[in-house]
Amino acid sequence: YEVIEAADGEAALILAEEWAGKIDLLISDVIMPGIDGPTLLKKARGYLGSAPVMFISGYAEAEFSDLLEDEVGVTFLPKPLDIKTLAERVKQQLQAA
Repeated sequence: YEVIEAADGEAALILAEEWAGKIDLLISDVIMPGIDGPTLLKKARGYLGSAPVMFISGYAEAEFSDLLEDEVGVTFLPKPLDIKTLAERVKQQLQAA
């Protein structure tokens, strides 16, 4: 996989615009300094098209699911997680897209 890494939500939004139409999967933490994950998704959705989104969080999915009511193609992966689990989920998401 080619990974585009961002230091925070603001940087991720800039990269989403720069890579518009070329991102196959967005992976984001839910809670980040500045722009949080759900806000990032809402602002970047136009650049992502129908690319799936995976949120990772130490919080329960129910704590933020209301922020994503209108979104499709969004999955959740709870922390803690290992690299094998992450790799398997990435593969599943890309195959399903």
